[in-house]
Amino acid sequence: MVSKLFYLMVFGAIGGLLAWFVNEPFISDDIRRSVDWGHIALFGSVSGGFIGAMIGLATGLSLGTGKHILRGVALGALVGIPGGWIGLTVGQILFSVLGVGLPLIGLIIGRILGWSAFGALIGLSEGIIARSPKRMRNGLLGGAIGGALGGALFDFLAFTVGSIFGFALRAEGEAGAPSRAVALVLIGAGIGLFIGLLELITRSAWVRVLYGRNEGKDYPIDRDGAYIGRDELADVPLRGDPQVAPRHAEIRMEGGGYTLIPHAPMLLNGQPIAAPIELNDGDRLQIGSFQMQFQLREGAAQRAPRDVVRSPLSPLSTPPGACPYCGQRQDPITGACACTPITTPPPLPSSYASPGVATAVAQATMLVGLEGALAGQRIPIPPDGLTIGRETDNRLMVPDLSVSRHHARIALENGVLVVYDLNSTNGVYVNEQRVQRQALKAGDIVRFGAVRFRVE
Repeated sequence: MVSKLFYLMVFGAIGGLLAWFVNEPFISDDIRRSVDWGHIALFGSVSGGFIGAMIGLATGLSLGTGKHILRGVALGALVGIPGGWIGLTVGQILFSVLGVGLPLIGLIIGRILGWSAFGALIGLSEGIIARSPKRMRNGLLGGAIGGALGGALFDFLAFTVGSIFGFALRAEGEAGAPSRAVALVLIGAGIGLFIGLLELITRSAWVRVLYGRNEGKDYPIDRDGAYIGRDELADVPLRGDPQVAPRHAEIRMEGGGYTLIPHAPMLLNGQPIAAPIELNDGDRLQIGSFQMQFQLREGAAQRAPRDVVRSPLSPLSTPPGACPYCGQRQDPITGACACTPITTPPPLPSSYASPGVATAVAQATMLVGLEGALAGQRIPIPPDGLTIGRETDNRLMVPDLSVSRHHARIALENGVLVVYDLNSTNGVYVNEQRVQRQALKAGDIVRFGAVRFRVE
């Protein structure tokens, strides 16, 4: 979110500078004394178009897809052109009314109100791009504040920066050019800055990507029917994973809360879901290789207790051999799939308790995921062993931020499985005892970071 704030401010300033560069050949310093509505329309439309387009570009860049960028630039310009025209026209009318008897005060007030209207209408474009009524309100207010600030500084800059440049250049008609340049840059930056600040301050819910492309990025959920998926125009775009459907899931705003509606197989807090379910602060979402967390601002919604009863799973329409609840292929021998409940293994016979019995140790040949993205999955351990970590070059990739990129290694030594900690950050635990090297036997629970597996 901070990166978006920076984008909005910087690109708003660039839009103001571009507007000045295009406008300046057609503007004279006599525009105050002789009202030329054609020049006002040109100046306002060009300024609004460039600033609106650049703010739309910043919004698109924050979402990270080409279609968002193109739509942002187009909508920003479309709203900014009439917004700038209307804003400057309002400002000139107010100046004409207020300037009677109080020319200096009327000039300043008219400028502030006119640029405020200009900024408000440009700010509206940011909400239109996001299709969010809440963001439209924030854009209107933030743009108005930024435009008013730029308008208030415009005449101050004319008397300071403009006078200095005019004296240095010793050329009549040059004094207003520097002040217009600086003022337009400040107006563009101010509009972008205050739009972003209000969005940051007022956001109540967002999705943070914990693992996958754009890791660490926040996507605000500020409209009903926000989509998560591979679609470039999704509110939470998840690009680069073919397991993610174009519109994989939807978040609805209902009764002051948020409801997750899955449209394709996914996990919530490590459990497969197939029916609408209420979201709570801190809930973890797993879609393909992406891990996300739903977050609420303090007091934004009633926080449900962690042991809240979840909605029961409803069967899906699936082909033969696939699980009717999670959609994944069933084990051809046991019929188990990813959502098959995992029960605690029965106590080992006393003969197995002795560490000297090699037959018990030799029977351990696989890991069974107990939670997270790998819950229910059975991972055979090959004769040459396997490495465990968050990176894709591991034989067992565990998509969880508590797991190091190269976390651990399991080797088969003299018929016995041995786990090694590869200097991981959060450690390797066997039956909740941290180890650096440990022989494994069937029934052991081994934990990498926060993700547990049962040895079988």
